[in-house]
Amino acid sequence: MKFITSREVRNNPSQFRQAVEREDVVLTVDGRPFAVAMGIGEDEIEDALDMLRRLRALRAMSRMQRKAEERGVSGMPPEEIDQEIREVRKRRRPA
Repeated sequence: MKFITSREVRNNPSQFRQAVEREDVVLTVDGRPFAVAMGIGEDEIEDALDMLRRLRALRAMSRMQRKAEERGVSGMPPEEIDQEIREVRKRRRPA
């Protein structure tokens, strides 16, 4: 895995393209990572996007589980969870 700054990408895009063809690249701004780039072929776009969507869903699930544990509600029975969801949805409905 290689780290490349956004400035390097702007100043030398061909270097970035070559790096992505060889390995996964972490893009940084002000020394902090903000994106990951990986090389794919034209026939792999949909598969890659599908995997990214699944990864985002798994990350969201992990965050929700961690928050539930922190709040002490990770052992709630399904009925209580459903009731909580109904109450939140009621509050979100426009008047």
